[in-house]
Amino acid sequence: MLFNNSLPAVLAFFAALAIGLVAMLGELRFAVPRGALIVPPVLIMVPGIYAFEAIVFLNLGSTLNALQAFAICCFVISGLAMGLATARFLSSR
Repeated sequence: MLFNNSLPAVLAFFAALAIGLVAMLGELRFAVPRGALIVPPVLIMVPGIYAFEAIVFLNLGSTLNALQAFAICCFVISGLAMGLATARFLSSR
């Protein structure tokens, strides 16, 4: 069973995987570079709210809450990277 705090990272992984696979199809069909199809949706998915929460909690002196928000931010970014890497491995020729 997934913990509530790890759910955004898991969802980011599957979303990035889907983006990578759709970008592969777009690259083949429309002759557009894969990076042009990957960067805009993944850029929107970068978790700025968790990074902002970490800074706010650090300013308030809540170190544990700041570390939790920062960890979620790092896990989501890692999920995005792993999803794109998995899509690249699945679509390699």
